[in-house]
Amino acid sequence: MNVHVWTKLILLTLFSCAEIKPLDQKQSPQAPKAEPKTVIDSDPDTETVIVKKVIEPLSLEKMPPQKLSQKLDQYCHKIDDYFARYKWGQSFCHKYDWHHVRNSFLGNPIIWKVFGDETREHANTTLILCGVHGDEITPVKFCFDVLKDLTENPEVIGDNLVIVAPLVTPDSFLKKYPTRTNARGIDVNRNFPTKDWEDKAISLWKNRYRSDKRRFPGKKPHSEHETVFQINLIKLYNPQKIISVHAPLTLIDYDGPAEGESAGKQLLIQMSDRAGKYKVNDYPFFTGSLGNWAGNERKIPTYTLELPNSDWTKTKKFFNIFRNAIHHAIAHDLHADVDDEEKVSKKKNKVDEPVL
Repeated sequence: MNVHVWTKLILLTLFSCAEIKPLDQKQSPQAPKAEPKTVIDSDPDTETVIVKKVIEPLSLEKMPPQKLSQKLDQYCHKIDDYFARYKWGQSFCHKYDWHHVRNSFLGNPIIWKVFGDETREHANTTLILCGVHGDEITPVKFCFDVLKDLTENPEVIGDNLVIVAPLVTPDSFLKKYPTRTNARGIDVNRNFPTKDWEDKAISLWKNRYRSDKRRFPGKKPHSEHETVFQINLIKLYNPQKIISVHAPLTLIDYDGPAEGESAGKQLLIQMSDRAGKYKVNDYPFFTGSLGNWAGNERKIPTYTLELPNSDWTKTKKFFNIFRNAIHHAIAHDLHADVDDEEKVSKKKNKVDEPVL
């Protein structure tokens, strides 16, 4: 195994506060490529034979299943059952080379998929998270649509790296009545160890939210498997940008560097434009949230994409709205934008030397 991969695995082990298990799959397989197919045709006017190469699009349905561990195989069957429940068609869960280190409180694997060569040093890495709140049903299907789309259209990835975690809090989704909180009754998007957690988390929950059980931040920060999982992914892959998909507020919220017209804010507008001028809103930071921990405190541009609702019959429509925006975000190098901004700033501030 490549030395870069071993380094990442060692780091992930150090970051974790629970027992770490070996990855179930070999790291960083090469992305599938559409192979050209020889087609023989003829010109009826000249009676000449024409031989040409035609590249057929990739299809997940035609791809063989992965050799998954028993635990992941059982988990994928469970995912299939819920896809059938919501009449979503095939999940193709068995077709992906999942990464798996950590389990949820109830023992469900918390999985992620890597697109691109993670043995290389990447500047432009995009992390996409879904299923943080189990009762927000449509984001789960959204991430599985992203997985299928990127697998069948690898040219979208290019030389970049994309990390997709389709179901961050499986215990809250894989149940008869999905819930916002995890199996321990904690809202994992209020459990991040933000600087203000100790002072504000419990008091805000009691006073602003009137001890609403759906928004309980936990007795202490960073206490949940799902919170640790997200933090570990961020530390492991150092993403240039994070897209966390939720529902049902019908907006895109941005947390991150805000100096002037920052590159992160420009990408926010560009994503909105490519999603039909989707509403942009500037929500305040929430104590214990991903946006606060990653975007505000660590200056990682973090986009909360709120789908219109949790109507599981409209998942195809929602993905089609944002498909181009997701493609654009993956390809967009924010670091290149920052370099350009610095060059322009230096040019503006340059003092002309006197002519002697």
